Amino acid sequence: MIAVLAFITGCGTKSGEIDCPFSELSFLSTTDDMIALEGEEYDTYDSIYKGLTYTYPKEYLGSAGTIKYMYDDAGKLCNISWSYTGSDAEDVMNVYNNVVEDMKRLFGEGKNDDGVGNYCEIWTGDAGTVMANAVVTNDTYVMQVAYMSAEVSKQAQ
Repeated sequence: MIAVLAFITGCGTKSGEIDCPFSELSFLSTTDDMIALEGEEYDTYDSIYKGLTYTYPKEYLGSAGTIKYMYDDAGKLCNISWSYTGSDAEDVMNVYNNVVEDMKRLFGEGKNDDGVGNYCEIWTGDAGTVMANAVVTNDTYVMQVAYMSAEVSKQAQ
């Protein structure tokens, strides 16, 4: 419960800091901070926030995936995500369930927002929103956990 309150209220942290188990960066981090932490071997593509997304291979909870740092057009870090593409539905759901359990360890119970072929847990607070989701169809087996800053996330009421 204390971890949930710390995330929700920002208690004991500077503005922009998050409790992210797969990155040491915060929403105050710059691209220079990211490169110092992750290295210069990254790929980029346009961010949905009108800046750049930087990607690196990254292991989390024993699974090889991709970490994404998404910046806006002003160079502000808006989203830190980790994604995993699996070989089949069972593989992705095992990773998804492990990630959800890790988020529950950090933030407590989330809000379930499952749909057809889609699985989703959401945690919201003043610092932003954390969303773990998985998509499982006949030919798609992928999951992602995203930390979105308060400025870009849709805050649940």
